[in-house]
Amino acid sequence: MTAIARLEIIPVREERMSDQIAAAINALDQFDISYELTPMDTVIEADDVSEIFAAAEAAHDAIDEDRIITSLEIDHQPDREQHTRDRVDAVENELGRSAQG
Repeated sequence: MTAIARLEIIPVREERMSDQIAAAINALDQFDISYELTPMDTVIEADDVSEIFAAAEAAHDAIDEDRIITSLEIDHQPDREQHTRDRVDAVENELGRSAQG
């Protein structure tokens, strides 16, 4: 993957948000991306950064509320193969060395 992103969509309302978040996640399934839902956001990977922008827009548009806050951070390195798992593995390796040392 050449792009990794963090997408956060917040439907602003008083009651629970899980139904609207589920609608946004369902919208992501229409795109050539992989994603992981976390308690605070969704992490997205894609070969093409334009796919991330399109997926984020579709997820935002899937929310049916009067007010929506959407944040998108993208780390785009087109000349490097990168995956979220590689990043996590690198930190876990460092923690293992630190615990032994």
